[in-house]
Amino acid sequence: MTAWRFINPLTSFIARSPIHFLITNNILVINFKGRRSEKNYLIPVSYHKHENQLTCVTLRSNLWWKNLKEISQTNIWFKGKLVKVGVHLEYTDDENVRENLTKLVTDNPIDAFFANIKLNKDGIPNNEDLIHASKLHMVLKFIL
Repeated sequence: MTAWRFINPLTSFIARSPIHFLITNNILVINFKGRRSEKNYLIPVSYHKHENQLTCVTLRSNLWWKNLKEISQTNIWFKGKLVKVGVHLEYTDDENVRENLTKLVTDNPIDAFFANIKLNKDGIPNNEDLIHASKLHMVLKFIL
């Protein structure tokens, strides 16, 4: 059993509770139904906010994000509130993924660890690591 099976439900619980402020400066929770199973999913992810857009990344090898491919809107738990958002996915353009990964790991250095991207002493991501990681990740954009 992986640690994520314990961490993700706990994180999702906190994000939806009155103590959401402990984590919601860096984490939102995607709330969606499975395409086939219709099971309700709560997936916590780190985000980068720019104007009315929240950008997240996840590994392409994760299967959960494929439930969002054919929909234009979903719900997220953001800052303790359930919010309906527009959805845009990018999983074919590695350059676009690299640009978004750069913003995310610069904004949230802990994400560099999870994406296996080394940061230089000044917080700038290693370019070779970014190029490699961009081939493994995909971008989720949520429009508020």
